[in-house]
Amino acid sequence: MPPLLYILSLQGLETLFEKKWTAELQGVLISDSRSLLQGRIGIQDEIQQNIDRHLASLFALKWGVLPEIAVKTRTGSWLYPPSSQEALYPFDSDALHFEKPPAGPTEMIQVAQKNLEVMNQGLELSVIVQIPRNTLLANSVLAFYIVVFASLLYRAYRVSAREAQQLSLRNQQALEAATSKLTATQQHLMDVTDTQKLQQDEIDRLQGELGLASDRVRATEDEALTEMEKLEKSLHENIALKEKLEDEVTRLAKELERIESSQKVPTKKQRKQINSITKRFKTLYKNLEIQPRAVEGFLNLQGDLQLRAEEFIHNINENTNQLSVKRKVFSKKGAGPAFECEFGYRGRIYWRRDPGKKTQILVIGTKNSQTKDLAYLESL
Repeated sequence: MPPLLYILSLQGLETLFEKKWTAELQGVLISDSRSLLQGRIGIQDEIQQNIDRHLASLFALKWGVLPEIAVKTRTGSWLYPPSSQEALYPFDSDALHFEKPPAGPTEMIQVAQKNLEVMNQGLELSVIVQIPRNTLLANSVLAFYIVVFASLLYRAYRVSAREAQQLSLRNQQALEAATSKLTATQQHLMDVTDTQKLQQDEIDRLQGELGLASDRVRATEDEALTEMEKLEKSLHENIALKEKLEDEVTRLAKELERIESSQKVPTKKQRKQINSITKRFKTLYKNLEIQPRAVEGFLNLQGDLQLRAEEFIHNINENTNQLSVKRKVFSKKGAGPAFECEFGYRGRIYWRRDPGKKTQILVIGTKNSQTKDLAYLESL
């Protein structure tokens, strides 16, 4: 934008100066018509003096503006600039100096007649203004636009940097909270495991004592059985609590992994590959809506799995009724079910129908990434 505006501004200034100086010069070309009619000065000298005097008063010339001024009669005789003028006076030019009054009445009459003839023919003024590059005015205009656009870019950079910093801070806080909760849950699980071990040892000890002292068992059978039932009940409760805590640890680990993965910024090369694959899929498969998670999973496939995956995508695009569905996967948040299909033995693809819209490809992965993929589908 700065170079474009720079060029347009210079052209606009040239047009402005041409119109302004043309109007000004029209009013000062002939300033002393009385002297012209009396023959005391030639019309060429009058025009040259007035134009030179006016140009000397223009401040823009000091900034590098170059005017090209031409004055001629309507019959085509040049009056200005002097280097282009034709001979207008028939008498000896050595005897006539236009900067000074003519020496005699005869010369004055000839000059006056020629001046009147030229004035009757009419004058045509042409002004062409150029602002050469690398002049003070041109460089000032360019510097102005560069400063303006640099300020806008710097402001946009500051806003983006502030938003990125805030996002990073929120992600860091969420990561620290999830890590702290995971650590506390793991410690609780270790305590429950230790308690379970002690209780199991106590059960084993009581069972051993019961086997060695069969006679005493008869006397204290009811008491020992009651104690064993209490211990077994407590053991079952701890086992259930352990399973619950293990599920919580698994959930927190998945949440921690999701937060960590959200902070990963794809490289420029990966973004370019993702954009290229997304554009190609949109062009080839008009009946499908392929999610970014599915595109990333497609790029992570190795060997011929990518070919098998794209073959399966082609089949979904053509007709979903002929696909072999392995199972349905339901979301915990009430979204419609997703369908799991296999390709290339190890490949997994998850998709769902959206009534009235395109079929959505949600996730593409392998058997190794199945746990993460299912956790992602449950969160939809």
